This record gives sequence, structure tokens and C-alpha cells, in this order.
Amino acid sequence: MNRILFIFILVLNLIFGCIPKKEKPESNITVNKEGYTKTEQFQNSFKIDTSLIKKITFDFIKISNSKKTDSILSICNCKKYKKNNIIKIQLETAIPTQKELDTMSENFKKRNRILQTRDLGYLTKINGQFKFLTIVLKDSLVKSIDLYSKSTEKEYNGIDFDSLSIEKYKITISKFDYSIASDIYGDFELRLKKEFGLFENDTILKGKFACNNGEVSEKKEIKNWNIKKSFKNLNINTGLNLE
Repeated sequence: MNRILFIFILVLNLIFGCIPKKEKPESNITVNKEGYTKTEQFQNSFKIDTSLIKKITFDFIKISNSKKTDSILSICNCKKYKKNNIIKIQLETAIPTQKELDTMSENFKKRNRILQTRDLGYLTKINGQFKFLTIVLKDSLVKSIDLYSKSTEKEYNGIDFDSLSIEKYKITISKFDYSIASDIYGDFELRLKKEFGLFENDTILKGKFACNNGEVSEKKEIKNWNIKKSFKNLNINTGLNLE
């Protein structure tokens, strides 16, 4: 399963530092020197750009509140519906639980920006929030954009799952014909209705995507996902003993 592959690669990244070196992310913390939040007219847009350069499946999502920016690693999977010319693009990433974020020093957060999940190396003792950004496109239209969050803790008003629909977006894509998933790539900028969850008022997301024919998780599947059991099974199936 692609999710298992994602988890396994993140584990290796944490332990051995084997991060893809295609492109270094910008410094993960930046400050607006003027000391105020800039205002701008953010208009929805979805367009083709033939000058786009295809990136790899693994890339960084930039999270910002206009004054501060951080970058976290993500993986992209896509599912095409050739008959209806529809494609689902899903970027998956992970950050620490809110309890961990509240107790981490700022310096630790900076060092840990690649993964943002402190205990990922201990597969039978995992803590974290997993984020699934799901973009559904049909022809030249954006059908939906949703952000699903699944945590090992009940930190979303007493439950471990949260769902957010996104209305403000700018998306640029390589083509509107989705019959070949590997030909679909692009970039996006989103404005969230509420915080992403890494730091205060982090409602701006920017990133790139490059499609494959991987596994896309549906809302119901994410909501019912037993994270700790999945990590325990991964530990057994791969023979990893990282404790």
C-alpha cells in the first residue's frame, strides 16, 4: 500500500537522513520584517501552464500565516476516472499532536521540519496528526478541495478526526486531460477557513504535486483509520525493530 510506503520512507528519512535532494526547501521560519500581515485580493483561479516543470512525488508543503513560514514533507497520490475525465489528487503529510507542539521548543521544531512527528521511529508508539489534502478536478473545473485530519489523540473537539472544505484556491496544472495520471502535475495555493495546526493562524498552504497511479484514501477510510494498529503491523511486516 502506498500509505505503508509513505510511512516506511519517512521512517528511513528520520533515522538515516535520506531525504530526496532534488530541491532544498526555503528556510523553514521566515518573518515579515514590516511586522504586519499584508492584505491581498485572493481570487480563485484554475488554469493550464505549459511552462510548468514536473517535480517528484515527494515534495514540501509550505505553511504560513503571512509572518512565519514552515515546510513539511508530503507525498502525492492520484486516482483517475478516465471515462469521466476526473482525477483525485491527494497529498499526505504529518505533524506532531497539539500536546507535543505545545511543549516543543522552537529550535526543536526547526530541526524537525522534514517530518514534524517526533515518535515516528517508534512504530509501536506513534504520536501525531496525519493530514490528507484532497483535490478533485473534472475537465477545467475544481469539483472540491478538502483537508482531512486524523490524529492519534482526540484533539479536534474531543474526536480524532476533522474535515475542512476549502473555498479559496489558486491551482495551475499541466493539462486538463486526466487520462494519463503521470502527465498531471502542477502547483497550488490555498486559504484555509481555520488553522492547519502547526502554529498560530497558519491558514496559507502552498505546494506542488506530481501524479502517479497510487492509492487515494477516501474520507470514510481516513476517519476509521486505526493509526497505532497500522504502525504496529508495519513493524511486524517489515521486520523493523527501532526501539
